[in-house]
Amino acid sequence: MAVDTRHTRILEALQRRGGYASVEELATALAVTPQTVRRDVADMAERGLLRRHHGGASLPSTIANTDYAHRHVEHAREKAEIARAAAVLVPDGSSVFLALGTTAEATAAALAATHRDLVVVTNSVAAAHILGAAPGMRVNLLGGRWQARNSGLAGVTTVEMVGRWHCDTCVLGIGGITQDGWLLDYHEDEVAVVRAMQANATRLIVVADRAKFGRVAPHRVAQVKRGDTLVTDQVPSPAHVASLKRLGVGVLQTDEVHLSGDGSGDC
Repeated sequence: MAVDTRHTRILEALQRRGGYASVEELATALAVTPQTVRRDVADMAERGLLRRHHGGASLPSTIANTDYAHRHVEHAREKAEIARAAAVLVPDGSSVFLALGTTAEATAAALAATHRDLVVVTNSVAAAHILGAAPGMRVNLLGGRWQARNSGLAGVTTVEMVGRWHCDTCVLGIGGITQDGWLLDYHEDEVAVVRAMQANATRLIVVADRAKFGRVAPHRVAQVKRGDTLVTDQVPSPAHVASLKRLGVGVLQTDEVHLSGDGSGDC
């Protein structure tokens, strides 16, 4: 069983048991050894996905945090691959807006591992923490209203602070993508921040796993346009690819990167 699958099943088992389970109960539920569960629990606790206790584990304190924890482990391997591919597109010595989201956090980790000279402007506390530990990074955390659901900041103050900056690149995770290239998201205050980042950046890189294609969210962010780049593990259909290419959007699929072996894709 893959690690991300185990992590998802651990969270599901904790929910079924009212928020807490012992190591032995989790081992039985997953059909793995207690030692494996302990390693997984330690890793997930370090990432803030659950709380570690002597002999067991519990869910985070709020439903919102639990939902965010699920998104962290959903398609975790694919998100890491997307992040590594997106990081290659960001030149060292440049400036980057980094928005909220679990794929954007994965991109922060990829940038921290491969870059040594970036100016980063973000409203994600998690991304700031990751990048702030890397040498040579100049990390600027935007102010605003605290959001426990995703460890980020948003609102009018955040939008105003974005307007003080201009960055070479905006890296954006997203809630959903329509076939005609509209980027969708769930929370109006976060959408306002993302629009401001996009408006104050020279280029846009959208990072999204294949599950985001066709997923419905209530707010339109923007329609991707010529010069933008979409980095994904897999575009689900030729119709989606054709539509994006008609818009002039570069499409980089990580499965194609691995096949070519040279870090290039269809951009």
